[in-house]
Amino acid sequence: MSDPFTYRAVYWVWLHELRGIPLGIKRILIQALGNPKAVFHASFSDITTILQEHHNTLRYVAETPHRERLSALWSQRNLKKAQHILTTHETHDIKTLCGDDWRYRDRFEQDHQTPLVLYYRGKLLPPDVPIVGVIGSRSCTSYGRKVTKAAVKEAVAKQEIVASGLSIGLDALAHETTIALGGTTYAFIPNGLHTVQPASQERLMENIIAHGAVLTPYPYGKESLPFRFIQRNEILASWCDPLIVVEARLKSGSVLTARKALANGKRVFAVPNSLLEPRSGGTNQLLAAGATAYLNDELLDNHNGPIMQGNQRQVVKIITALEGHPLGTGELVASVGDESALVMESLAAMELAEQIEYRSDGKWHRVGGP
Repeated sequence: MSDPFTYRAVYWVWLHELRGIPLGIKRILIQALGNPKAVFHASFSDITTILQEHHNTLRYVAETPHRERLSALWSQRNLKKAQHILTTHETHDIKTLCGDDWRYRDRFEQDHQTPLVLYYRGKLLPPDVPIVGVIGSRSCTSYGRKVTKAAVKEAVAKQEIVASGLSIGLDALAHETTIALGGTTYAFIPNGLHTVQPASQERLMENIIAHGAVLTPYPYGKESLPFRFIQRNEILASWCDPLIVVEARLKSGSVLTARKALANGKRVFAVPNSLLEPRSGGTNQLLAAGATAYLNDELLDNHNGPIMQGNQRQVVKIITALEGHPLGTGELVASVGDESALVMESLAAMELAEQIEYRSDGKWHRVGGP
């Protein structure tokens, strides 16, 4: 642990991974002692004195079972597990984001339920770049897909980061559309970075890493469990402002994420839909609970017919290029031979018009084609 950052990180990872002490207690100790390294080197007497000063944590030292468990935990503390995690992560190019990191510090201080450490692969942009969450149902409708694409297009045009949960359905579509438009996307997952759930999302996960980052509070090797999806949703809600919920059933992870965001004072937009559509029961309920209705000018302006924008000559050239086989964005730009920005604008318009689609293989396909 000779590298200064790694040396600092090992104490954050130690406290983050320390079982038997709630997150709230860990935060109190950090606040009192300054940093996790000081917490590690503090005596049991120091720890109990700090906890006795807080009404909510008094029982951890006043009640015998808690005090004995804490005493045993403290006498056995060591850095071996944290060192192993960091060594494993270094092998797999996984980085550590600690609570005092300049890219994480503000979120860590503002939301006391966000974890001490996040692990990630990819690249994080500066924290002042806005992050827009776009989430929705796994079983989505064509309406939901159109709105998702339009919302992502709007965010990318503003150079905002698009974040979602890497689930199948609208989450995946939000990531895919962002990548196709040349934007940056973050994915939050409920397991270690050794895998992705479902396994069919592996290619998309690698594409996200190349165009943003995949983040998790769980170290390499930790599998997804039901309660970990809840924490994933809470972290996603903490990082996004605003959060757009496109389609969601009444009892769904998307609704829980939105409620967490509303509780944190974040802006939450929900897409209105028919009361007869069960996949939008959650979004309609969120509107009644205080969310703002999401309205997209481009969709409203084109509600009477398919969206057909961009240079008509480019549209023809794109369709012709895709007749033989699907192509990646770079290949299409080279084939069309026009400025990249103009081609991307036509691609976005054609996708919204459902003439082409960007699939998980990282290529553009004609709708109804190979």
